[in-house]
Amino acid sequence: MKSTKSSNKITFNFETMKFEGITVEQVKFWENAYPDVDVVGIILRKSPAWLDSHPLQAHKKNWKSHLNGWFSRDQAKYDQFKKQRVG
Repeated sequence: MKSTKSSNKITFNFETMKFEGITVEQVKFWENAYPDVDVVGIILRKSPAWLDSHPLQAHKKNWKSHLNGWFSRDQAKYDQFKKQRVG
């Protein structure tokens, strides 16, 4: 299998409180992987707000992993909610 590792490095600009280096293709990939998650909302609002209020925990080396973990946890919450509604 050929690696599809992106050459784009995701960073977070603490002056503008915005992520940089996230491509449209990356967002579409995350939206497909986590269909019940507001990916754009997390990128633009939730994660920056959390980073602003947790300055000692805000210095990450792997921002893609930080965002992916957030999406994964949110998707798991929705999946659990769906199971409870059906069951």
